[in-house]
Amino acid sequence: MHYSSEQERELETACNDVLNRLPDLWVMLARDVAPSLNYEEAREHIVHGVCRRLMIIQRCIENIFTIFPPPRKQLLSVDERVDLEINLHSFLINIHGVPDNLAWTYVLERKIDIRQIHVGLFNPQTQEHLPADVRTYLASEPMSSWHREYAKNYRDALAHRVPPYIPPSTFTPTHEQQYRKLHERESQAIKDRNSELALELGDAKDAIGIICPAFMHSFLDKEAMKPIILHPQLIVDTRTVMQIISMVAPHLSLPKG
Repeated sequence: MHYSSEQERELETACNDVLNRLPDLWVMLARDVAPSLNYEEAREHIVHGVCRRLMIIQRCIENIFTIFPPPRKQLLSVDERVDLEINLHSFLINIHGVPDNLAWTYVLERKIDIRQIHVGLFNPQTQEHLPADVRTYLASEPMSSWHREYAKNYRDALAHRVPPYIPPSTFTPTHEQQYRKLHERESQAIKDRNSELALELGDAKDAIGIICPAFMHSFLDKEAMKPIILHPQLIVDTRTVMQIISMVAPHLSLPKG
C-alpha cells in the first residue's frame, strides 16, 4: 500500500509536531520535576531514565522518517531495512520503558515497600498506590488496551521471541506470478551451475513488489498482533507516552510541608 497525498501531509505535520514537543518535555522534566524530588535514586529515573529515553525516541523517529519518508515508493535495500529495524527496536523498547521509569520514580520517592517485579504503572501492585485520577486514566480502555495488546506484546516479542521486522515488500497477484516464474528460472540456473544468471534472476526477484510501510513480529505466534502501519504508529506511541508523562509528572514529588 501507499499513503495518499493527504495522509503524507498529515504524517509530516504530526511528525514535526512531536519532534518539536519532545525537547520541551525532557527539559521540563530535568529542570522542574527532577529537582523537586527528595531522593537521588528517584531523580536518576527522571534524568537518566525518562529524559534519556525521550531523546532516543526523538532520534529514532528522525532516522525512520529520513530512511523511509512516507512519500517513498522505491523498495528498501537490505541495509536500509536493517537500519530501520534497529531504530524500530530501540523506539519500541524505550516507549515501553518510559512508564516503568515513572513508576520507579514514584515508588522510590515514597519509599513504597514493593518487589521490583511489581514496579510498573500498569502493574496492579503499583497502581494501588497511585492517585485515583492516575489509576482511572491508566485503567481506561484506550490506555489499558494500548499497553496490554500492543506495547507489552511487541516489547515481549522483541526481548524474548521473534523481533519486530519490516517485510521487504508486498505483492499483488501479478507480482506473485512474476516472482514465481523468476524463482523457477533461478532454481534451474543454480542446477545448471550458471551462477551469473542465478544472481541476475535473484536481483530481479528482489526488485518485485510494493514498498511495505508496516511492521510485524510473527506469522505463527497465536498471541502476535497483526501487522501495524509504521509511521502513524510511531506518532501514536510518542503522543501516548507524552500524555502518560503529563498525567503522572504532577504526582511524582511529595507534597511540601
